[in-house]
Amino acid sequence: MTFGASALAQAQEVDYLQAANTEAALLRRAWLQLQLHRTQDALDSAARVIFTTPPPSAHVEAFARYVRAAAYRAQGLAERGRFDAQRARQLAVDPELQRRLRQLPTVAARPGAGGSNSAHAGAVAWSDLRIQRRGGWRPQPPNTGNLDPMQRPSRVTIHHSAMFFQSTATRAAATQISQIQREHMNNRGYGDIGYHFLIDPSGRIWEGRQLRWQGAHASGRNNIGNIGVCLLGNFVRERNGQGPTPNQIRSMEQLVVALMQRYRMTGDALFCHSDFKSTACPGPRMAPIVKQFARELRARRIAAATEEDE
Repeated sequence: MTFGASALAQAQEVDYLQAANTEAALLRRAWLQLQLHRTQDALDSAARVIFTTPPPSAHVEAFARYVRAAAYRAQGLAERGRFDAQRARQLAVDPELQRRLRQLPTVAARPGAGGSNSAHAGAVAWSDLRIQRRGGWRPQPPNTGNLDPMQRPSRVTIHHSAMFFQSTATRAAATQISQIQREHMNNRGYGDIGYHFLIDPSGRIWEGRQLRWQGAHASGRNNIGNIGVCLLGNFVRERNGQGPTPNQIRSMEQLVVALMQRYRMTGDALFCHSDFKSTACPGPRMAPIVKQFARELRARRIAAATEEDE
């Protein structure tokens, strides 16, 4: 049924299935979205099948993993879908799905990927990360009397800014980050911007609050030893929502891996904001990506560690 011919035009069937939330409907919608080259929507629909409670059957997960692997390949990010393809091949029992998986080219791990000292393909060492320094967004001086020293980092939490933002211009990103700081300091009473790092749609990583200070992003004691990373955008499914860009996802992964190596963390240390409180953050179009990335890190028994603190 997932791969079958449609009695309707594909776009019409996608619209018809929009309100359905069954596994079968979501899988069919994901497949049709992939055929329509709506790859981000296909990833989103497949993720809703995989990252659910209770988890799907192995048979259902295999189909969803295949769609994700094919969607990432269509985006030019075949390596990003390597884990999905491997998992689908392990689980697939349907003959048609097995045939399609045989036709899906195998992506070889890049040198150093998957070893004990490498957290993810394309990993970048902390010293090699390109980070836009605080001065680039002209911050207000922090109120250090309202900041707590950072304890040794032991976890990383992913957020979205919850404001629609698509510009890839450096100046626009700097202005947006400056606005976030003003909101945090003037309206919420924070000592500085709450996040330690922010990532714009082009994939640029910006320094927010300095790592010497505890963040203000996960509520109360949840901020202790917790590095806050915010992707600029509003990753909800509603009218004013959007999906994270491939460049944002790639930079998020590289930043997380570098932080894990630097502070000797594991995949168990990666969280969504919603893990700490009742919130949609980082949005239903981002949370499944973070959850899968954490699962990949745990599955590869990676995380960490060769670099010491400064």
